[in-house]
Amino acid sequence: MSRKPRVYGTSGFYHVILRGNNKQNLFNDVEDRKFFLEKLKKYSNELGIKVYAFCLMNNHVHVLIGNANENMSLMVQKIANSYVYYFNRKYERSGHLFQGRFKSEPVLDDEYFKTVYRYILQNSEKAGLETFDRYRWNSFYTLKNTRRRSFVDTEYVIALFGSRKKLMNFVYQRETINCMEYENRLVFTDCRVLELIKKLFGISSPYKLERLSIDEQKEKCSVLKKLGISMSQIARITGISRKIIRMS
Repeated sequence: MSRKPRVYGTSGFYHVILRGNNKQNLFNDVEDRKFFLEKLKKYSNELGIKVYAFCLMNNHVHVLIGNANENMSLMVQKIANSYVYYFNRKYERSGHLFQGRFKSEPVLDDEYFKTVYRYILQNSEKAGLETFDRYRWNSFYTLKNTRRRSFVDTEYVIALFGSRKKLMNFVYQRETINCMEYENRLVFTDCRVLELIKKLFGISSPYKLERLSIDEQKEKCSVLKKLGISMSQIARITGISRKIIRMS
């Protein structure tokens, strides 16, 4: 079955989501997140794309961009390729990290731009992680300190609302609309599970489990499931497919 063509809009604004393959984690530490943001900055600048908001979750990323009709796919491709190379090398793994092609939707008017902007900033709070104004890995800091140099464009957003005060008031209103969202209910013990896998199986990286035979993968997954670790969490942390996990 052929995939649907990507939808482009006349405004040049887009809400983009990149998701981890099989919902596995994209980021395991601060260094990973910083590397991703460096690439977002680098390639958006190189291609003349404006970044208005972002939020890095554990297993997916939201970005609101503009001036992106021609170069959106190229920017995402460059970021993804750089990040996968870095991630696989660091964690001694191989293969896909992102799930298929990225997801995007055109943002066609000012009202929806405002909605998507707020939605992206509040994403961590919706997932039960931390309040958006305290979450380290979204672009809210650019509103708290507009004098701090950043690749994120705050001038356009402030002008859209008429003032920084009006923008801040809007952002603090609770968003109830789901904008092109993936189901995301995170478990808060990923770091513990990561360390547990290393100790249980004597490996330096959980992704090494992917290299085992199918029978060995099933054996290891069975151990983890008996400890009460969910299938989705095992898949997210190890990269092992859910089909294999279900068979264990």
